[in-house]
Amino acid sequence: MPYEGEFATGESLLSLERSEALREFQGSVRKREEADAPNPAVLTVPRNSWMPNRVVAVDGSTINVPVDNGFPMADVSLLKVALVSIDLSKLNLREREIPSPRVFYEMERAHTFDKVLPGANIIRPNVQGDTPKDFFREVVQETLEGKIGAAHESLIDTVRAITANRERVGKRPRCPVEDCENELGIGEGRYECGCERKAALYEADIFRFSERFSDVSSNGEAHGEVRHLVEVLSLVNVLRFFASKDETLGYLRDNVFILDGPLALFGHAAWLAPYVRDEICRINDKCRNKGFDLAVFGVEKSGAFVEHFNQIDMTPEGGPRSKYAKKTAIALEARYINRNIALRPEDAKPHGKDTYFGRKVLYKTATGDHAVITTAIANEASRDLYRNDEPCYPRVGDILNVLDHLATYLYTDGFMPLVRANAHAAIPLRRGTDIIHGLFDGSHP
Repeated sequence: MPYEGEFATGESLLSLERSEALREFQGSVRKREEADAPNPAVLTVPRNSWMPNRVVAVDGSTINVPVDNGFPMADVSLLKVALVSIDLSKLNLREREIPSPRVFYEMERAHTFDKVLPGANIIRPNVQGDTPKDFFREVVQETLEGKIGAAHESLIDTVRAITANRERVGKRPRCPVEDCENELGIGEGRYECGCERKAALYEADIFRFSERFSDVSSNGEAHGEVRHLVEVLSLVNVLRFFASKDETLGYLRDNVFILDGPLALFGHAAWLAPYVRDEICRINDKCRNKGFDLAVFGVEKSGAFVEHFNQIDMTPEGGPRSKYAKKTAIALEARYINRNIALRPEDAKPHGKDTYFGRKVLYKTATGDHAVITTAIANEASRDLYRNDEPCYPRVGDILNVLDHLATYLYTDGFMPLVRANAHAAIPLRRGTDIIHGLFDGSHP
């Protein structure tokens, strides 16, 4: 590592040119030949003019900020999650018309909730023997005890409901209390470890975020994992709310629900993904009894699948985005993903089997934009990751209608519901910093 202000001189390039290890590594890189060019399956989708009454989008953000409290690397993060409901019944569009962002602003209702997550060298002064990690663990518990609406269950209630049988969690993690060798005892809310110290444990400890927490460096990654879990639980929480009563079940028929990002859980919370998958299937079964499926999907803005879509939608003659016609949907199954994106043997474990509760679809919209989406795994067909026919993607025609009609020219491949959700969830850097520093110096920004 260089000193601050020290720049590379180029002397290392001489040894790199003579490096046997580098030559061996370069020789082992396999490049795709022209004959190996991927040929994904185009999905045949029945289309109509259906549009939802509302679009409900979920997005979140965190901003990590250093805190000057006299200790090195002290930091906190401001977490914010937004649920935005856009009333499309008031939207009158002519064919191929792109609505003004102002139109959406006048049609939306937003609910946001936020929390300050402590990082390294931040403690509670009124707690004897407190540590930054213990403080962090308690705040995560408080975050999951939050409610989107007073009339419904909390996020931790949602976790309890969908994990009533926890046998699939596998080996129980170790107690997060420092120097305790016990397995984590399972309990609700706040309870005590079985060791002699009877240290405080929290129900949220099951997510093991404390294992990512660092006492001596920034905790942006740990805080980001908390944010993503809150986003997913918010989506499931809302679906459960409308599925809980027959009189509200119609809301799931007439509206579309969107998550910013893939329908998946990564990192320490990934063990919850199969339970989310089962819960969405349970809710969808209830909907099927009334004659419809859920319309739930996630939208990816970057990553390997976005890059892959750009690579395959290209011709030497026409250049980028010239191969596929507008309104083309491409369905990806496990063998294709392993061969062309994850670069694994075709018969290897399917990509995302343990982390995803959605199926990948690449779609070229009516305006020529690219959309990489994951439609919810909500039935037996979609559970089979080696299938990629239309039944694997519930309500895909309705979802594609939404993508076609709610595009925006504000951003490349822009999708207005997520633009509006992000507007409520995103924390301007200066403002976020002022809020956090105000917590420590007593001022009110």
